[in-house]
Amino acid sequence: MEAQGIGVVCPVENLSAAQAAAMVRKAERLGYASLWIGELVVGRDPFAMASLLLSQTQRIKVGLSVAIVWKRQPATMMNAARTLAGLFDNRFILSMGASHKPFINRYGMHYEKPYRFMCEYVEKMRAAPFLGPRLAQEPPVLLAALMPKMLALAAQTDGAIITNGTPELTARVRAALGPDKKIYVIQKMLLETDAARARAAGRSMFSFYMRLPNYANSVRSLGFTEEDLSGGGSDRLVDALLAWGTEAQLRQALDQQFKAGANHICILPLAVGAPAAGVPLMDERTFEALAPR
Repeated sequence: MEAQGIGVVCPVENLSAAQAAAMVRKAERLGYASLWIGELVVGRDPFAMASLLLSQTQRIKVGLSVAIVWKRQPATMMNAARTLAGLFDNRFILSMGASHKPFINRYGMHYEKPYRFMCEYVEKMRAAPFLGPRLAQEPPVLLAALMPKMLALAAQTDGAIITNGTPELTARVRAALGPDKKIYVIQKMLLETDAARARAAGRSMFSFYMRLPNYANSVRSLGFTEEDLSGGGSDRLVDALLAWGTEAQLRQALDQQFKAGANHICILPLAVGAPAAGVPLMDERTFEALAPR
């Protein structure tokens, strides 16, 4: 397992500033290479949160997965990333995506033809002028992608970030992107040997994700059926998308993702229990046990 290729996803929506700062300092102390935060459609501003987290640390990188493109002009998105990269020694990683139609339309934005929109968005980002101090290098820009057309577009950026997949999906993405692009994998994990408890934790999350067409279509393409998707997910589906078991079994799951072509794995230590307002709970045992060695 590649220690420099292991990061951790930390849901910070329900944390105070002091709690979030303590979490990122702990991740850095444990040796994680990166800490990843997300964006809710009407939640906290993730660039402001990333600035807080970066200000509390010296080494660890902070990644944003996934910045919602409908909320910002391309130049605004790119220059926010450039600002953080310049202020914090190139320790910021931007990933961006189109999110999901039900959320975007619900809050007054307009989700239409996401692939065409993203093509134009990426082109405008590349052309965005920046009048801040000259950067040693541009911040990494990744695209959230699962299906062929969006993966082809991801190959025009620094790479792709994927979630709710298997090593088979990672291998497919590697084949689509070629050998030189980066692949970041968000892998949900739980240090739990009781099958019923582990699968219950998985279903509490996947019952939400599998209602979203992007993820449902992706897992269908991996050979899962409508029966697998119903009821929060079959045992087969949960076992494929959530790595659970002993520490050795979890580390083996990480190794399988690396062998399939991942450059970096962002573990999401999923806790047993219902998500809080759509934000998953973080399992401290898994967080600590899988710290890079």
